Formats: sequence, C-alpha cells, structure tokens
Amino acid sequence: MMDQHPLPFLTHSPIDPGSIDGEKATAYARGVLNRLNAALAASDTEALENCFYSDQASWKDQLALTWHLRTFRCHNTIAASFLDTARLRGLSSGITIDGEAVFLSATPALVCPESPIAYSPSLQDAMNFETDVFIIGAGNAAIALSACLKALGVESVMADRNAHPGDNWARRYDCMRFHVPTAFCDLPYMYRATVYDEELRSPHLLTRQDLTSQVRRYVNSFNLNTLHLAEIQWTEYDELAKKWTIAFQTPAGQCKATSSHLVLATGIGSLKPNIPYIAEPHIYKGISIHSAEYKNAKLLKEQGVKSVVLIGSANTAFDVLENGHSAGLNATMVARSPTYIVPLEYVYHQASLGTYDTESMQPIISSSHCQHLWTDSCVVDCFPRSHRLNWNDTPQSRQPGPCSQQSRTNSTCLDTDAIIWCTGFADSNVVTTATEILGGKSDVTVANTKIDDQTGRAHVLTPGGIASHLDTTWGVDEEGEIRGMWKRHSHVESIWIMGGYTQQHWWYSRILALQIKAALQGILPPAYRHDPAPEK
Repeated sequence: MMDQHPLPFLTHSPIDPGSIDGEKATAYARGVLNRLNAALAASDTEALENCFYSDQASWKDQLALTWHLRTFRCHNTIAASFLDTARLRGLSSGITIDGEAVFLSATPALVCPESPIAYSPSLQDAMNFETDVFIIGAGNAAIALSACLKALGVESVMADRNAHPGDNWARRYDCMRFHVPTAFCDLPYMYRATVYDEELRSPHLLTRQDLTSQVRRYVNSFNLNTLHLAEIQWTEYDELAKKWTIAFQTPAGQCKATSSHLVLATGIGSLKPNIPYIAEPHIYKGISIHSAEYKNAKLLKEQGVKSVVLIGSANTAFDVLENGHSAGLNATMVARSPTYIVPLEYVYHQASLGTYDTESMQPIISSSHCQHLWTDSCVVDCFPRSHRLNWNDTPQSRQPGPCSQQSRTNSTCLDTDAIIWCTGFADSNVVTTATEILGGKSDVTVANTKIDDQTGRAHVLTPGGIASHLDTTWGVDEEGEIRGMWKRHSHVESIWIMGGYTQQHWWYSRILALQIKAALQGILPPAYRHDPAPEK
C-alpha cells in the first residue's frame, strides 16, 4: 500500500520554514482557504483541483464532511469528493479559521473544558437496566471510549469477563512488557492523577504491572461504569425499535441490559487463542501450550523442560524467548512470516517508526528473504547459544528434493520438550468469532439469524445474524483505511468495533464517540461511501 501510495514529498521547500512567524503562517493559511472557498462557491472543479498538487496529493477525511473514515488520492478525485460532500453537508459559507495559524510538532492532549468527566456512575439497577451504550470488554480500548463518551455526556456501561479492571494485563505472562515508548500508551484526558509517573516514562518499558495499575487508576479516577465477571449469554437487535438487548450472567445472577448502541471492544479475535490445526497432535508427548497460558520459564523448568520451541515471531515470542534463554532453556524460534526487528533507539526517535532500506540488512530482518534472515542476525547476536536453521532451497543451504524436517547448522534435528504457540488471537472466521462474543453458538448456520416468523419478531436479529451483517474487519481497503473499525457498518445499525493498538485507542476513541453522540442526538447523516468520479 505504501509502495503504491507513498506519502506526499516535496523535493524542495518553496518557503523557508525559518521565515514563518505567526502572522505569516496565518496569512499563508488564509490565502489557501480563500482559493479553496472561492472554488467551492463557484463549484469550479478545475480551480479546486489547482489547490492540490497534481502529481501527489492525499485528502484524509475523518467525519469532517464524509461522516466516515475516508482517504482520497489524486487532485481530481479529491476535488470531486470535496464538491460532492460540501453540497451534501450544506457547506455554503466555506471554511474559516479563528485566530492565528499555529504549526505543531506534537499532537495536543485531548481536553474537555465543558463537561466534568468524573461524575459518579448512575446505574440504578445492575440486574436490569438501560443505557446509551453497552460495551463488551473493559480493556484499554473500552475504557478510552467510555471516557470519551462520558466527556460528551453519553452514558456507557462496560461488561468484562475478568474479575478486576486491568486484568487484561495482570493475567498475561510474567515478563510481559510494552516495546514502545510510554507516550504511545497514553489514554484520553490523562492528566494530574491519571498520568504515568515520571519514572515510568521512556526509556522505561511498561511492564504488565505498570499497565494494570494504570488501567485501574484510570477507571477509578473517571468513575467509569464497569461490570466484572460478566459472561455474555445472548444478544438481540430489534430492527424496528432500534434497540439492543444483551443478557449476561454475573455472580449476582442473570442480568439484562438494553441500549441504543453496542460496541465490541474485546480485542483481536476476542482473545481466543489461535492454534493452527495439526493432524494427530497426540503423537507429540511434550508440553504444548498457547502463549495465553504461559506464565514463566521457571514453571517449565520445574516440569523438567530443557528445550522449547516458539512458533511465531511477534513481540510475545521475543519476550518468551528472552525469558527462556535467561532461565537456561535451549530456546528456538520458528518464524513463518516476514519479521521486522526495529531497534528501540529508532522507536524513541522523534520521527518514531520510519521506513528503512531492506537491502541494508539490519535493522529489518525478513524471513521472506532468507539472505536477510540470519545474516548478522540480532537473534544470534543476543542469544549466542542459538542455532541457525538451514532452510531448503536458499542461498545459504540447498538440499536436493523437498525438505521434510528442519536441520540446524551442526547437522542435528530439531527436538524439544515444549512448544509455545505465539500465534496470536486473530480468528480466521470473523463471523464465528463475533457470534461467540455476542453469546451465540459458533456452529449455528448464518441462515438461522432471525427470530422465527411465528413469534411475530422476524425483525429481531440474533447473534449469528448480527455477526453475518458486519463488514469485513481488519486489513485495509483500497484507500488504506482499516476495515470495519471505528465506523459504521453497511448492513446493520448502531454496532461498532473498537480496538487496535494503544495509539489508535487514544485517537479513534474520540472519533467513535462523536459518531455515537451525533446518532443519539439524531444529527448523524448517512456515511459518504460514494466513489467520486472526477469530471473530465
């Protein structure tokens, strides 16, 4: 995607940045807006096209005119979409700016000057209640959204299967830590009592204990509505009443919630361990667990484990690899897909995660290019006792015929006492996963998605029907936008999916909250899904 649509780049700057003060910056900005407004007022496509570079231009609209998440490219497509959406939204007076233009090198913190965010929860009856928004999940994504909704005066209730806030981190493996700067983990409205302490700022890497404490402090400081040890049993959507009904079980008994909006914030794949299918798994007599079950290498050693194979090469796999190596285990990582290793000093750089030349070997190590995989490998440098694998039909090792087993550089075969599957939680069947989250059975056919007509409730969608109406989730569309996340779905109303990594929680929680607020007030216009055709 980035190769096809690189970010706009100027070979030379027409303006000396050092010469721009507040007044000049405002004058430049107003000059551009005056041209833009004149073209809009006259519906002059050519004049509007001339406001953008003809050879490289991108226009990202997050709710402003499309009330959707869209990215338009090429000056003529941008102009066509701009004229179309301006007409739909009644943008007759053009665009203006108040005060002076200011160029910022950092994103300002979210503030909410008009609404107190720490008012007390208003649930009257936890057994049977109604709320504006019901959120399944209470991890970082859920609490970020709940806080943003509260700042907008929208009540929400989170239901989570864990016993306490922050258990989504507390229950992870002991050596778990974040591999990004602390600033990447900030949540909306983090100030005063809720900001990370100074000693937890970079270069410190947040541990699971740090993350757990922060979630609990955030929930308590903002008095967010949370219900714990809640197991979703059934979900219905009444297409006529436009209401959600969610039945769930808690230690206090059976509960039922009614809401105008429903949010799925359970993480990728609902945190259901993803283990590839293997025929006759009973043949292997060692320990085989998913990383979700892993606690620490010491427990493995107590069970007599001396060697371990890690399937996968994401951050979890490297955490477990380091933990196993430190405990004296013979640890081997098996990577199927390209693996990018970025030094922390690159991540901490002000420009953050950049792009690098793959031909320069490090810092990127891609298992799809075997000549890069083990040459001066960071893994070999960090773990001197590790072996390099001989891969079939590569410049490093060519073997006649197919490769039936993996051999190492000392000609021994790979054998192990334990296998840890660091293969993530993403389920390959989105419909099945969503059905299970909503309390349905994964083996129910999509055809059986509504209440039987004989009951007079044929307009009520059940878990399987709700899931089958969801748009494809994750991955990117042709515009580069993440599919199905933080925006409306095409075939079912008032259901949203909130997730992603921590930076996305911070940004998109507000984007999603604004859409829900507008819908509750009856002012949310249809999402602009049209593909504008440039005038020729």
